[in-house]
Amino acid sequence: MTTTVIAKHQTSERTFVRASAAQIVKSYLLPFMVCFAVALVSGLFYYLVPRSWNWFASQAALWIHLVAGVVAFFFLVPYLLSHYKQKKESPLDLIFVWRAFRRRENESNWTYQQRIYGHILNWIMALLGLSGLALLVPSLLWMSGFVWMAGYSAYRVANAAHLGLALLTLAFIGFHVARRRKRKTH
Repeated sequence: MTTTVIAKHQTSERTFVRASAAQIVKSYLLPFMVCFAVALVSGLFYYLVPRSWNWFASQAALWIHLVAGVVAFFFLVPYLLSHYKQKKESPLDLIFVWRAFRRRENESNWTYQQRIYGHILNWIMALLGLSGLALLVPSLLWMSGFVWMAGYSAYRVANAAHLGLALLTLAFIGFHVARRRKRKTH
């Protein structure tokens, strides 16, 4: 004989509870934004402040930048996947970009543009992560005992790309959010 308490417990185990948009933002987007901001500020400090000014502060900024950037990436991926699921988008659109640019049936101009800007933002953030990884690989190899340097000009190009992509990401995040807020006020 099954009692009411046991029956409720059994049905709750089988029921899949879908996270609300507010829970997703709180769980993934907020930590991503904090880590992204910390990585941006520490990266700009490392890039703009001369190392001769304070070597230890420079090294601390670099380590903070590396850790915050990696942690931001690990919050970004589940947020993107849940955001795509919430918007009823295919996660394959992250990889096959041309699929994302197809206009959907009965899709308004605003929704189409916002979706395209979101995809562009995702790709800029992916390139930002890849450029950071390109800067990190020689250091990881050196720490493992293998010396490989791509050359100073390659480092300068990767560094400039990483900085440019970081600033472009910041601008696109602001643009994407401002458009969304503007839409909600109308």
